[in-house]
Amino acid sequence: MSSEIIILEEAKVAKAVATLRQLMSKGEGKKELVEKVNEVELQVCLKKIPQKEQTIKLKLPNSIKNADAEVCLFVKDLDRTERDYEATVRHVQDLLKKKGVKSIPEIVPMKSLKTEYKPYEAKRNLSNAYDIFLCDVRITHLLPTLLGKHFYGKKKAPIQIDLQAKDLAAEIEASVSNSRCSISTKGSVSIATVAQMQMKDKAIADNVIASVCQISEKVSGGPVNLKLLSLKLKSSPSIPLYLGTGGPQEVTVPKNKGPGDVEAEEISTLFGAKVKVFPNGNIQVINDGKNSSEG
Repeated sequence: MSSEIIILEEAKVAKAVATLRQLMSKGEGKKELVEKVNEVELQVCLKKIPQKEQTIKLKLPNSIKNADAEVCLFVKDLDRTERDYEATVRHVQDLLKKKGVKSIPEIVPMKSLKTEYKPYEAKRNLSNAYDIFLCDVRITHLLPTLLGKHFYGKKKAPIQIDLQAKDLAAEIEASVSNSRCSISTKGSVSIATVAQMQMKDKAIADNVIASVCQISEKVSGGPVNLKLLSLKLKSSPSIPLYLGTGGPQEVTVPKNKGPGDVEAEEISTLFGAKVKVFPNGNIQVINDGKNSSEG
């Protein structure tokens, strides 16, 4: 079987995008189809389910940022001894305005995270309340134990940004403009949002082609493990883009070690640290040889 990276034909992808346009047009007025219909999803079906979860970061040629996306930013406290954290919120809001950030996200200081969002239910509600989470690079190593499995176990790990960056607006824009494909160990199908229907057809097609190329290069088991790649809207039928040949017996995926010996994987949202996410949802931070865990 071929192990070459999969590069889709532009004409085939363009035809699939045109079909999505038709489906969206026919679905107007139907709530089940028009709800979040603007999101273009790449459906990835594997021949062999990996034993280890994987997150593939997708660098897209065209931004998929949704103007309606709810964004939350975790930040460092200005004064850790001060009980009131509103001064921190105002400081960050002023900074973002000064740096030309047009859409100011919801700002959550560390002190607020440690108090208001300490309860189990509060963490879960926070995770469900926003589409994208960002964090100051200076506190990323502290977040796994504070946020827990509601974020890291559900692939909502905050994306780190440098609040001291010279071009902060560009830094934030780049963080929210790309996507990720989370490969699960619980099923053969994974989905990644790769475009928005309000984009031009050529831009959508370019994003699809780029995503498939990156996924085929990085997916566990390699390109030969890709059984079916399809394009779809939230509730529409899927449109096949690629059909792999051969069976699972031809695929070799890395074996997972036992639950007591889970291999640590670097997460891009951690600064100088690694995180283990266990099958039961517990997490463990490994930083400079020191371990900390959350049940």
